[in-house]
Amino acid sequence: MFSHFENIINMSENRYSIKDLENFTQIKAHTIRIWEQRYNMFEPKRTDTNIRYYNDNDLKKILNINLLYNHGYKISKIAALPEPEIINVAKEIIMKGESDFQSDIDHLILSILEFDKTAIISRLETRAKELSMEGLYDKIIIPTLFKIGELWQVNSFEIIHEHFFSNLLRDFLISKTHSLENTTDVLKSAVLFLHEDEEHELSLLMYHYLLKRKGYKCHYFGQNVPIAELDFAVEKINPQIVVSVFVAKVKEKVFGSIMTHLAKINKTSQVVISGSQLDTYPELIPKDIQVVKTFDQITKLISN
Repeated sequence: MFSHFENIINMSENRYSIKDLENFTQIKAHTIRIWEQRYNMFEPKRTDTNIRYYNDNDLKKILNINLLYNHGYKISKIAALPEPEIINVAKEIIMKGESDFQSDIDHLILSILEFDKTAIISRLETRAKELSMEGLYDKIIIPTLFKIGELWQVNSFEIIHEHFFSNLLRDFLISKTHSLENTTDVLKSAVLFLHEDEEHELSLLMYHYLLKRKGYKCHYFGQNVPIAELDFAVEKINPQIVVSVFVAKVKEKVFGSIMTHLAKINKTSQVVISGSQLDTYPELIPKDIQVVKTFDQITKLISN
């Protein structure tokens, strides 16, 4: 449910291969090479062992170039612009972006910049009552995270701002889930987890809320769960549904191994997965595992 910006703004390393850039930005490596070699838009660095790499500034510049290009600027014209001008034009395009909830998004962005926790929580609480939690998440939270990623690329946001907002969201979602009444006649149970290389928890917390609201007894294991430990827990709990999210970039072999485990679990419990990384290795996803892209899909699934 998150855009590729969630990967970008959570990166702690500052060295990227061209394949990393392709994965994070969804811009083909071939295109990046053309921008580099034909138009001299940036110059990769080299390690002591002569391995090429790119840094955060290169990543931001690539994103800004692509933004201008997608808004009708010819690549030759972009190449002639000084770097500060590329940033200024990109920022103008970003700030013109509008939605039906633009005032809410702008309010949150300003409050995040000021580290104003009270204002953020107040806006989230108000809109949750009006839109439902699903509406809040889809129409305001995700666009705000997307906007943070865009503003990061034009140097208007720092990583610390994203961490501040993400942790507030985490606490907010957990609080909303805890506030739901427990049903006394629970007939179904669910297991929710993230694999051991996955830390992006917000979507999983939202799924936790939806499942509990539907009356499931939820066993929430959170981040960085070794897949072998999951096997043990599922055998003991015997849940009707097992839910996970895939956002972090993982190697094909690791992803395939996780899918093999989930395929075994899927024989006794319905496995439901979502996340941007599922588009990287679609051929490795077992056909019987349920892939969801919207809250409506999982709501219908858990209502059956």
